[in-house]
Amino acid sequence: MKIIFKILLVFNFLFFNKTTFTKTNNFIIVAQGSKPKSLDPHTFNEFPTLGITEHIFNTLVTLDDNGIPSPEIAKDFKYLSQTKILFTIREDIKFHNGETLTTDDVIFSLERMLEKPGSRVILKDIQNISKTLDNKVLITLKEPSAPFLANLTLPIAAIMNKQYVLEGNNIALKPMGTGPYAVSDWGDGDKIIMASFKDYFKGVPKNDGLVFKIITENTSRLAALETGEVDVIYAVSPIDFRIVENNPELNLLHKTTTTTELMVLNVEKPELKNKNVRKAIHMAIDKEGILDAIFLNRGSIATSPINPNIFGSSQDLPYLKHNLEKARNILKNEKPVAPLKIWTSENIVRVQIAQIIQANLKDIGIESSIEIVEWGTFLKRTSEGVHDILLTTWILGVSDIDTVVSTLFHSSSIGAEGNRSFYSNPDLDYKIDLARSTINKDSRKVLYKEIQEIILDENPIIPLVYKIDGIGINKKIENFDYNKASMRNYYENMKKVDAD
Repeated sequence: MKIIFKILLVFNFLFFNKTTFTKTNNFIIVAQGSKPKSLDPHTFNEFPTLGITEHIFNTLVTLDDNGIPSPEIAKDFKYLSQTKILFTIREDIKFHNGETLTTDDVIFSLERMLEKPGSRVILKDIQNISKTLDNKVLITLKEPSAPFLANLTLPIAAIMNKQYVLEGNNIALKPMGTGPYAVSDWGDGDKIIMASFKDYFKGVPKNDGLVFKIITENTSRLAALETGEVDVIYAVSPIDFRIVENNPELNLLHKTTTTTELMVLNVEKPELKNKNVRKAIHMAIDKEGILDAIFLNRGSIATSPINPNIFGSSQDLPYLKHNLEKARNILKNEKPVAPLKIWTSENIVRVQIAQIIQANLKDIGIESSIEIVEWGTFLKRTSEGVHDILLTTWILGVSDIDTVVSTLFHSSSIGAEGNRSFYSNPDLDYKIDLARSTINKDSRKVLYKEIQEIILDENPIIPLVYKIDGIGINKKIENFDYNKASMRNYYENMKKVDAD
């Protein structure tokens, strides 16, 4: 009987995944600029992946609109002590193949995250995970951790089906979760079709499914929105804001973000080991010019790598202002700097930033070249430290500073886990670890201010701009909904008003 039931579950999953996308169906078509490296959320902590997988999987807890962790897969949770958290798991959640989620799936997923470089950085406080009852999971921490619950809300902390993974299914290509959508076709990766999951525990989506199209060129994404080929586009270039605003069939949404545009210096490179050289480079960067020319002043100058919308960000610290004369004077007392390579992805906005930075470096006597690298190669090679300088953006899905400083600056995260400046400082590590285990918010803020002071003095990463995201959306789409605290979009609430 169990064998027959198992066969039926597999049949239902395969049949369900044959749901096709047609123009007559009520599918929401979304265009983004980069292809996901994988659809395995535990593997890569990067937005092109997690912006898609967050609709396929769920997490133990989520953030409410006020940034407070609240139950999701967990029915509830409570602290038994500062290091013990007991989660009661819901018993009515179905995976896309029809199987019921259990505590074994939760424990397996958490243990799998601890094995993956992309996800283990957010769970490194875990000492032990155990099942106390059929529907209860106890997580024991090594020490108190203020950001732990918030970290569990990140899409990278997705809960998977244990048996599905152990059977050898390729999660990177064929993910299967409990979320509102199930992948029915990926093809060559330029179009990902996901059908609505009718047994979704939060309610049936109001549309038939999602289609994610990968359109790398900003102008091509905009053209696709204007012609009706797609319904929603992300990363509208500021220079195109007016075009969207003037189109009577479109809306432009300005989305508050936790995003910071960053210039990352590889301190392992001989030219960039010198703290004074890094300081001179920082002073050479014309942030005002970048904000004006690239972002049309839609945003603000970044004075810290930590966006002001994130808890713990200090915006009252002294920062290095644009001063070419002082930068040149610093370099006069140092060895000549060999030509540098500036790495950037294919994102046109970042390429334009690279061009301004190249000119800024030339102004202080440093030659540089720009290398535009495909996204997958960019992730791999920069984690190996091939670059001199890289340009990137940090998008945080949780409003707590720990994820930023632990990922970008802690020596335990060097390489694939996120620290691509290869910066290592025992004093900074100590303060980050101490702040992580400090529960009192006011005490944490003091520590994080000290952490940012060290970062701004050492300059392994140069903050450039806090930007505002532009989202173009067809007026036929109703109920565009997103959580300001977690940056997550809820497509399941959306529908096309003219759809049958």
